[in-house]
Amino acid sequence: MLKIFKNEQLVANAICKEMLIALESENPVFCLAAGTTPAKGYELFAQQVDGHPDLNRLKIVSLDEWVGIDQSNEGSCYQMLAMDLFEKINLSSEQIIFYNGLAPEIDAECARIDEFIQKNPITFSLMGVGMNGHIGLNEPGFPILDHGSVVELSDTTKTVAQKYFNELTLLGQGLTLGLKQITNSQRVIVVITGEHKAPIVKKIFMSADEEIPAKHLLGYDHIDFYLDEAAAIYLDEGVS
Repeated sequence: MLKIFKNEQLVANAICKEMLIALESENPVFCLAAGTTPAKGYELFAQQVDGHPDLNRLKIVSLDEWVGIDQSNEGSCYQMLAMDLFEKINLSSEQIIFYNGLAPEIDAECARIDEFIQKNPITFSLMGVGMNGHIGLNEPGFPILDHGSVVELSDTTKTVAQKYFNELTLLGQGLTLGLKQITNSQRVIVVITGEHKAPIVKKIFMSADEEIPAKHLLGYDHIDFYLDEAAAIYLDEGVS
C-alpha cells in the first residue's frame, strides 16, 4: 500500500508508531536502514521507548555496510545508526548483530548474518530508497537473492554516499541483505521523503523498469510505502 503524508514530520510520526507496534511482538528483530530519511522517526522512537519493558528483548540485525570501512567511522552504516538510535536507547552489544566491513572473510561474514536471520526471523524492516532505487545496497540490476552478498557499488551510490563522510572516501563494494530476506520480514515499511527523491519515486511507481530494486517490494500486503508530498509530486494520490 502507498500512503502519502503532508510532510516529513508526519512520516516520522508514522515510523515511530510502526516501531512501537513492532516492539510488542514476541521476539522482535528489527532490520533498519541507516541515513537521513528515517532519522527523525528513530529520534521519536527513542524518546518514547525509554524504560520500555520490551526493549531488552529487541535485536537489531544489519541491513548493509561498506566493505573496508571500520564501524567507528562516522560514515559507516553502523555508526550512523549508533548515533541516531543505538546510543539513545542503550542497547547492549549482544542486541546488535551487524556486518563488519573489515571482516577478513567476507563470504563468512555474510553467512554469519544469514545464520542469525535463519534462527531469528526479521519481524520488522524499515527501508529507505537510494537515488537510483536501491534497497539496502542491492543496486539496479543486481539479482534478487535470499541471502546476504557482496555488491559492486554503482557510481551513483559512491557519489551520494560521500555526504556521510567527513572527507573523500573511496568506496567500491558493500555488504547487503538480499531483497528476498527483506520481503520475507513479517512487516516492511519503505520510506521516501524529499523532492530530490521524486524522480526515482516516479520510476518506481510509473515505469516498467524492472531493474529498479525498490519495484520488487511492490504488491505485498505486508509492505507499505510511506512518502511525503514532496517525494510524491509526480504521483496522483490522496494525502493521509
